[in-house]
Amino acid sequence: MPARCFNHPGLPAVARCVRCGKAVCASCSTRWEGMHHCNACLAARRAAEPGRTATARAVGLALLGLAVAGGVTLLRAIAGAILARAF
Repeated sequence: MPARCFNHPGLPAVARCVRCGKAVCASCSTRWEGMHHCNACLAARRAAEPGRTATARAVGLALLGLAVAGGVTLLRAIAGAILARAF
């Protein structure tokens, strides 16, 4: 007999959660980093790893700051070149 979903016994299981081992249907399974997780374990894993999101946000803001600074520098150089030719 094929495995049934832990949460929906009327549905066939498509995978087992890598953390708790429960059989889950397509609605209850989420692939994250190439592994199947049930909704409860995925929520617990995401809650346990807040640093990844904070780190990604910090890196993104740093890169944005560098891009803005570089853009301003480039615009100043272009404006200086235009003004130098005009006068």
